[in-house]
Amino acid sequence: MKEASVGAKALVFVLLTSIAFAGGYFLGLDGDESSPIHTTGGKSSPGKEQGADGISPLGSVARKNGSGSSTFAPGADRPEEGRARGKSVRQLLFEARAESSPITRLSAFAEALSDLNEDNLEEVLEAYETLPFGFEHMQEYRMLLYAWGQFDPAGAIEYCNKRASGMGAGFATTGVLEGWASRDPESARAWVQDPKNAGMARLYNMGLVRGWASQDLQAASRYVESLEPGDDVGKLVSTLSNEYYKQGFGPAARWAEGLADETMKEAAFANLSRQVSRDNPGTVAEWLQDHVDQPYAVKSFENLGKRWSETEPKAAMDYFEELPDGKARSEGVDGIMENWAKKDPQAAGEWLNDKEVGPALDPVLATYARVVSGEDGAAAMNWAMAISEPELQTRTVTKVGQNWYRQDKDSVEAWLPQSELPEDTRKAIQNPPKQNWWQRLTNR
Repeated sequence: MKEASVGAKALVFVLLTSIAFAGGYFLGLDGDESSPIHTTGGKSSPGKEQGADGISPLGSVARKNGSGSSTFAPGADRPEEGRARGKSVRQLLFEARAESSPITRLSAFAEALSDLNEDNLEEVLEAYETLPFGFEHMQEYRMLLYAWGQFDPAGAIEYCNKRASGMGAGFATTGVLEGWASRDPESARAWVQDPKNAGMARLYNMGLVRGWASQDLQAASRYVESLEPGDDVGKLVSTLSNEYYKQGFGPAARWAEGLADETMKEAAFANLSRQVSRDNPGTVAEWLQDHVDQPYAVKSFENLGKRWSETEPKAAMDYFEELPDGKARSEGVDGIMENWAKKDPQAAGEWLNDKEVGPALDPVLATYARVVSGEDGAAAMNWAMAISEPELQTRTVTKVGQNWYRQDKDSVEAWLPQSELPEDTRKAIQNPPKQNWWQRLTNR
């Protein structure tokens, strides 16, 4: 049972959000294939289509307005029509910048950059000159640096270092490396492994592997497996997992099972289970059955429980209750209860009522009480008091009591003298920590 403090959870959220934006700036978020069309070989290259076992189809970017008519920008020509009428890439990009619809805007940028080359690079950069080099334009810059990195990576990297510094330039350079590695992975790898780039090598590997995997997935996998294990390698494994899953669940599962390093295997299992569990929980459940006692699969079982519970919490509980006692079972059940209690507290409570109270049920009771206390502290307290393990009960009662105190101070003050709680627990309940806007919103 995880009992993280309110302040810690808020801090983690802020940090993860910042990292997600920074990492997604030029690389895009792993598992998210909604980013603009990549340019390869001078032509736009749409994503791979749906496979037999549930891969989401990736079509071309929509180019229609709300009325359904095909448009580029109000009063402007489509990029290909503009070229036919003699419009320069510079003109097309300035028209794209004026477009308010993000779909039409990014589609127009993709069209304009689809044949970026040494001859038109200068006019393209002129259009980008006053475009802020920040998060709000991350997709426009990702397309530019990807396309530029395919034919002049050295020039593109120099541009990144002029427009930004430190980590900002580093993240931008990953976008160049993605395009570079999609054309010439060995040269891109040699650049990343040059001793002068050692300080940023872990970051640069993100772009290198993403681009390399799009061109030669097996070679990219061998490269990642040759690296020293670490958190950054786990992120690279997630990138590989996304690519393997495009071939189907079977090939992706076999690849994950074949990884020798336990840390990498854990990352691959976790990413694959996170991708598939919500829409195809039965497939993941059957797959994980053979790995139930393995430490590398614990996170995957947790993912399965959380995702499955979003659609079929009772079925998910039935599956996990059949698993042998252990971390996989407990983490899965805990994740299911957290989602179930949020979505349908009455049904989750009825399920708990049918269970025998005891140590095995304590973590689930704690999760249920904590979640329900966000809306009904008084009802949640009854569940919290039913926990048998003293330390877990104290933590949960305190958390639930503080939520209840925020909701109905007078009722709590009337209840506390009869509660038989220790004096320090009563004082903690009567002095709940202040919450910021995010904590008040989630009330966890």
